[in-house]
Amino acid sequence: MTWTVIARKEFRDASRSKLLWLVVGLFVVFAGGASYLYAQIPSFHIGGPNTQFSAVGLLVFLEWPVTVLVPVLGLLLGYKSIAGEIESGSVKLLLSLPHNRSAVVLGKLAGRYLVLAVGIVAGFFAASIFVAASYPTAQIGASIGFVLVTIGLGWAYISIGTCISALTQSTTRAGALIFGAYFLFGSLWQPFGRLIHWATTGSFSFGFTGPPEWFIIFSRLSPNGAFHGVLSGLLSFAKTDAGLSAFQADPVYLSSWVGGLTLLGWLIAPILIGYLRFAGADV
Repeated sequence: MTWTVIARKEFRDASRSKLLWLVVGLFVVFAGGASYLYAQIPSFHIGGPNTQFSAVGLLVFLEWPVTVLVPVLGLLLGYKSIAGEIESGSVKLLLSLPHNRSAVVLGKLAGRYLVLAVGIVAGFFAASIFVAASYPTAQIGASIGFVLVTIGLGWAYISIGTCISALTQSTTRAGALIFGAYFLFGSLWQPFGRLIHWATTGSFSFGFTGPPEWFIIFSRLSPNGAFHGVLSGLLSFAKTDAGLSAFQADPVYLSSWVGGLTLLGWLIAPILIGYLRFAGADV
């Protein structure tokens, strides 16, 4: 299949340009440094500074930092995928070879997916050496699940970045829009939900009853929210196995599998939108 040829070229180019090694290095420093900090600072431990640190506690500690670093890398890996080829004119060479436009999109995505996945796996593998030596319970199953969900989050953002790249066909405009996408999903999603609440009730506050059901569902619809939704169930089981207090059970619509489907939707839908735009574009 021709898309595999493009994917291999993308991965080789990333290796030669040291992009792959930069991603690997970032995750090694991130995962290893976070593991060290968690072990050294008692206030980060689940239950407070007087509780013993644990591997599952480290995963809980890593959950928020992952949603800061991984989206940035995913969007940066995706935003030049189509627009960069169009601006340089190399897309004409690609399409003159036995590649159709769907092969170009899939190959570009697959190559970038692989770069990010290798970086994440390498980083967490390096951290696992420290974890195995420092933590009383390894929680291997939860750790592997955490890495896989982290990869899924990164792939969703690569898809979003690629979609933006295909829609704008300009690296300058795509670069501006990926920063907008990052802040929308990372910082502005829940405030936007509160704005909806104000528009319907006249108040930004949820009062003593807490946020309404629709707001909780809305917060899980972003890629970051879906990521947290998947991990809520995964880490709940891991905490129970480790003898720690587990999270309160969520209703069905907030379950891990619903979060997984939402994350999968963010991975697939932008690809389809970007492909349809690229398929009809005059390049």
